[in-house]
Amino acid sequence: MYLSEEQDTQISALGRDLEIHTGVEFMAAVVGKCDTYPEIPWKAFALGVALSALAAVFYHSMQPAWITAWTPLLTLAWVLGAGALGALLTPFWPALARLFLDAERAESESRQYAQGLFLEQALFRTREHTAILLLIGLFERRVVLLPDSGVQNRLNAGQLETVIHQMVPHLQRDDPFQALVQGIAFIEKILLEAGFTGSADAPDQIPDELIQQKGAVS
Repeated sequence: MYLSEEQDTQISALGRDLEIHTGVEFMAAVVGKCDTYPEIPWKAFALGVALSALAAVFYHSMQPAWITAWTPLLTLAWVLGAGALGALLTPFWPALARLFLDAERAESESRQYAQGLFLEQALFRTREHTAILLLIGLFERRVVLLPDSGVQNRLNAGQLETVIHQMVPHLQRDDPFQALVQGIAFIEKILLEAGFTGSADAPDQIPDELIQQKGAVS
């Protein structure tokens, strides 16, 4: 879907290696969009209307002789048309839509989606509560690292932020595969530094497959 079959296989293998080396159950997810963000088209509409109205006022002030009985109607059509075009483009042009995305809302919705997925996949059911979910929100360009209590109690927020900082530049280049490769490598690094150890003989408690979902659809 977002990663090729070969990339999917590689990420699943890296996740399994992490589990063998650290004993921590790992799941990765790539989500197209964590929320519908219904306010985005309206923000685009409002900006389109404002800019086109400003342009119309400037144009008519420069060409007063061209004002006719049809001018108000044509101006209204121009202004509303520009706003409607902006709103209609946002579902198909992610870069434009992201201009109207509030950063705090993107962070909140990405984390909420990750929490829902954590529960849906029952990552809480590992024997020692040592599971960790790594989620990428492609539209939001956000990374959520969600450890269960057995992992969280042995890590600090700074270590988790280090992982995220390594991944974000790849997301900004629309390269979720490299973001995941870097993220898994750094997660394994901080887990080993925290004293986690594993074994190739340990039973696999969580499926290793990479999850790829469209997420919220407008």
